[in-house]
Amino acid sequence: MKMSIIQALEKLAELNNYEEILVKIKDDDESTPIDLEIDDIRKFAEDPDQTFDLMVTEYTIRELDENGKEKLGEPLYTVIKKHD
Repeated sequence: MKMSIIQALEKLAELNNYEEILVKIKDDDESTPIDLEIDDIRKFAEDPDQTFDLMVTEYTIRELDENGKEKLGEPLYTVIKKHD
């Protein structure tokens, strides 16, 4: 489904009932609160509204290939931990 990274992160938050969750970005050891990640993209992305073929589940955001299949490898974002 075509969506921006911000839209995908917002959907991830929605699927997690807007709980305080941390996300891990592909190829990065640091985890970040999802709301801070959304803010950073709004502030620093060259084109925050650029869309990609993405699939959002409760635990991941994955990129899709031109055939609509999940690309192999790590997800773009992974939910690390939920705070109680």
